[in-house]
Amino acid sequence: MDQNSQNHEEEEIDLSQYIKTIVKRKKTLIVVFLLTLAIGFTYILFSPKMYRSSMLIQSPVVGPSLTGANDLDSAENLKGLIINNAFNDELSKRLKIDLGEALGIEFKVFIPPKTNILQVSVDLRSEKKEYGVVLLRNLNDVILDSYAKRIEAERAEIDSQVKFNERAIANAKEKSKNLEEQIKEVTARKDKLMEEIKLVSINTKQILEKCAGRTKGDAINEITENVSILLLSNFLQNNSSYLNQLNNQSSELTIDWVNLNLKLKITTSQISDFQMAIDKLKIKYNFISNLRTISQPRVSAKPLNSMGKKTLVILIAMGLFFGLLAVFLREFWLNNLVKK
Repeated sequence: MDQNSQNHEEEEIDLSQYIKTIVKRKKTLIVVFLLTLAIGFTYILFSPKMYRSSMLIQSPVVGPSLTGANDLDSAENLKGLIINNAFNDELSKRLKIDLGEALGIEFKVFIPPKTNILQVSVDLRSEKKEYGVVLLRNLNDVILDSYAKRIEAERAEIDSQVKFNERAIANAKEKSKNLEEQIKEVTARKDKLMEEIKLVSINTKQILEKCAGRTKGDAINEITENVSILLLSNFLQNNSSYLNQLNNQSSELTIDWVNLNLKLKITTSQISDFQMAIDKLKIKYNFISNLRTISQPRVSAKPLNSMGKKTLVILIAMGLFFGLLAVFLREFWLNNLVKK
């Protein structure tokens, strides 16, 4: 307890000594503070005014997306090309000037989170600030030209895929037409067989009924009856064999009919799939676009190094820091070095 109290008292003493030192050397604090502000104001007042020209662009896309999912080239890759001066040679040719030596051009690029939008800017002095707009417009044109061939190739590839699917649809429709004709033919044959099976069954039934009626009579000769029974037996056996053949043919036709309908269903589904693929490709084609300018190049209304609230706060903070530093350095000098 006593040790904690002693430490607390020492901290209070140290803090109070710091405050006393600041109050004692307040003139030094004020002088250094005002001097820092004066230097800062003088620098801002007499330093060259820098203006920022900026524009918003969207990287080339091949699908409906603002997040970069369907970009022809990613926003990060395009950013790297710009800040690494990949387009500066072509830009110099267009403007007939060496950007590096003549103007010291340095493009800055910022990408808002979760987008494929780039904010491209360049800082120039007040006498050349309007040239920044010219620079950005020409940079936009150079980037457009650099992606034009890739855009054309992408569209040609989609056209090729669409034509391939259209030919596939034409072939599938021809196949479907042939299958429908085969189904009609099989259905007609099956109906004809069913009619023939019906006639054979009726004929057999009628003969059996007549035979049954004759066996009940008394005037039938035994030899004639035996011959009739033998002929009837052969006839019924032939009818039964023929009926079995017809039923077998009918079963085969039924299987063919089922298989043909299944093939027709598969072919129709393929046509639907090919058409869906074409629709998707056309949507993709419509969304293919080169570099888009979302916001045209423009110059900032105020210079970057103008006196604003942020600059004033920084100057005040610097003035206080250097003022306090001067106070404690002077106190250290007087209390230690001078006395020695």
